[in-house]
Amino acid sequence: MVLSGISRGAARLWYAKKLADGGGIPYARDEPSVLVGEGPAQRVLLLGNGAAHGWGVSSHRMALCGQLATSLAAHTDGAVEVDFVGAELMSAESALAWLGDRDLSGYDAVVTVLGMNDAVRLTPVESWDRSVRGLLAHLRAHLKHDAPIVVAGIQPVGTVLPYTGRFAESGQRRADELNRTTRRIVGDTVGTAFAALGDPELEPGRPYGSVATYRAWADELTAVAGPLLDLRRSHGAERRRAKVPVQRWRWAAAPALLDAAAERGTPELRRLVNAAKIELGVSLAVATLLEGDRMWFAAASADTPVAIPLSLSYDLHVPADGPLVVPDAGRDGRFRDNPFITQSNLPFYIGHPIHDLSGRMIGTFCALSAEPRPVDAVRLDVLRSYALSAEREFRRLEQEAAG
Repeated sequence: MVLSGISRGAARLWYAKKLADGGGIPYARDEPSVLVGEGPAQRVLLLGNGAAHGWGVSSHRMALCGQLATSLAAHTDGAVEVDFVGAELMSAESALAWLGDRDLSGYDAVVTVLGMNDAVRLTPVESWDRSVRGLLAHLRAHLKHDAPIVVAGIQPVGTVLPYTGRFAESGQRRADELNRTTRRIVGDTVGTAFAALGDPELEPGRPYGSVATYRAWADELTAVAGPLLDLRRSHGAERRRAKVPVQRWRWAAAPALLDAAAERGTPELRRLVNAAKIELGVSLAVATLLEGDRMWFAAASADTPVAIPLSLSYDLHVPADGPLVVPDAGRDGRFRDNPFITQSNLPFYIGHPIHDLSGRMIGTFCALSAEPRPVDAVRLDVLRSYALSAEREFRRLEQEAAG
């Protein structure tokens, strides 16, 4: 038991290093929704990480989200819209948090693509079993009763370019165990099917992924999901279909801020986070927007997800009237068992609130480090100065949004 714990710890550190080394790899950061075809569309939710994340391409239309919409539309001879929820740092344990309060009743099918990071981090099989069963039970309870769920298997670990050596070999053994477990779970769950993902089709000079890669995987998923959608439509499901609610923003400037975030933030926010990282001597500096059940990254000094569940973030605990300092998340009961914080390997955090024109807290300016630090390791007055500068930029956008 002790040895397995040590092995998992080493594997998690190896995974965190691979993520850090891959900071220059492009990935999709645009609107995670793709519509193909005209007329009433069947709606599909794509939930996951790894192959679903869009490594190697610059838009979700080129990634699995768009290619799955294209493949399913061709199969069903009708319009299909695919929404993607997830990020590389999503795990089976945190998948429910990523779903958050999303209304699932309007979806005609769900496709999950999970497990690569669970495999290489050596997630225990019993933990995977518990998480996947819980996820499928939640989906089944909130989808229409006849909406199918397709669960993708984990692709061969060695086909991911950065994953080589003994850790990748251990990861492949764990992936085989997790795939066997998933097949058993799917067999126990009504309205659920398993789809294996084979070796990716890589284009010359595109080792991390390309349109060809995602098209091939989309066709594999469509081979399973397509007939299930056909069956549902033959039963008249299109007459019962509900609409998926659109995002409604509480803060008027949110769309403008997040449009800029797709390009790593407004020029002023990019300047602030890059300067703060250097002056504060941290691994990462970010400005965030807190909206709904998500923490959105408005700007960051390094690659980050577009958004993460607020329930998994440090920011959930930042007070509206002052800073939050976390010297070591591993020793803090609020964060010790947080799956996202554990995976991101940034145990030191300090964050200061950002307020809108009315004085309501709408975001934070944060600094994080890959090593625990003392409480006084970062000067609070310096962080506050950056936060107030970011607040002025947020308020400028708010004034523009108000006309």
